[in-house]
Amino acid sequence: MNNYATIQDQFCSSYDKRKLCSFDIEFVDRPTRPLLHQTSRFLYFQKGKGNIKIDGIDYVIVPDTFIAILPWETTVIDVVDEPLQFIKCVYNSDFVSQSMKSTYNTSNELLNVLTPIGNSPVIYCTKEEAKIILGIFNEIKNETGVESIHDVLEEKELSKIYVTNKLCELLIHFKRFITKKKCVQNDGNSIELDQRSSIFKYMYSHLNEKQTLTKISSVFFMSESAISKYIMDVTGYSFGDLLNEMRIVKAIDLLTYTDLTLSEIAELTGFSDASHISKVFNERVGTTPKVYQNIYRNTHEIFGEKEKSISYEIITFMYENYMEDLKIGDVANKFNISVVELNRILLFQVEKNFEDMLNFLRINKACEMLLNSDDAITDIGVQVGYNTVKTFNRNFMKLKNMTPGNFRKTVLFQKGSETILVEKLHKEKE
Repeated sequence: MNNYATIQDQFCSSYDKRKLCSFDIEFVDRPTRPLLHQTSRFLYFQKGKGNIKIDGIDYVIVPDTFIAILPWETTVIDVVDEPLQFIKCVYNSDFVSQSMKSTYNTSNELLNVLTPIGNSPVIYCTKEEAKIILGIFNEIKNETGVESIHDVLEEKELSKIYVTNKLCELLIHFKRFITKKKCVQNDGNSIELDQRSSIFKYMYSHLNEKQTLTKISSVFFMSESAISKYIMDVTGYSFGDLLNEMRIVKAIDLLTYTDLTLSEIAELTGFSDASHISKVFNERVGTTPKVYQNIYRNTHEIFGEKEKSISYEIITFMYENYMEDLKIGDVANKFNISVVELNRILLFQVEKNFEDMLNFLRINKACEMLLNSDDAITDIGVQVGYNTVKTFNRNFMKLKNMTPGNFRKTVLFQKGSETILVEKLHKEKE
């Protein structure tokens, strides 16, 4: 069974895909699985001791460790000596970086904001530095609320500008801290592993160029087959599928936060033209770029009594219709609420947004069918509501961390007091 890295969601918030930033507090008391991050995040460790690998390089975790993770970096907390408590702030680094370079850079200086952070992602703060950083985090929390307890506050006047300023402050302080001291890093790191981990960041930062395995092979001095195998081993995606995933993630950001035309977005993300990006976007997201943009650029609305009163109806509707071609916009319209309200209702009731809930229902049903029938995997994917095998496989892997085929072969099946391999069960049926 492959041990794929879990690919984190590309959105900053489960409540509202338009949010630039979310704040949360997390606890870890045991080693984690590898995580491949599509969105930037700050981690600030307040308690505990352990070790974290960032793109294969080891860093010690102690109180007041400040970490900056950029898109398409891989992390794993592989040692927990004392339970860890940390602040997690997920944010859109592309938007914040561009804001710093354009809106705030009145002298038109040549700014290099993210590269130094990528080279030195860990800072061990002094008491004075910790006071500064925790103060900024507290202001962000007061503005955005705490994600995991569904304490999402009503958006205040000029909130987006306020939060952007705070994120800029964090980036500036982090960059200044880097110039004052070097990150302390363990010895014995694998140069090859670090080099291979950079493949994802290279692909993401060169999306506007034509990318091929041959080109990447020449950049990293690795064979094409070795690169393909590494990408598949880490993510479960082929080179082409991962490249399209990155392009769509970038396109979603540009659709949400800019006024660029579809042709301009296609050029920036490596698609041949507007028609090409529309086709791939529709296959991956389930709607056209234009419809997506209209949905997620609507006015912000808060969760109220009206939404609470229909929560049971929405959840019942999803349970009864998840095998159909459900679209979030259609379901929201059916109940006369906004997309944001729909996500908040679901997060409050079942702790999942619409897409996660829909995939949860479909994949759980697929697991049941994989265990109890001999239907082809392709047929099962269609029966539970997926339009393509790729979409089924991608969502199955995201929730179960293995392919449907591996699930059918290796998962344990509980039958009364006897636990047997599913593979054995299918042979007995024959």
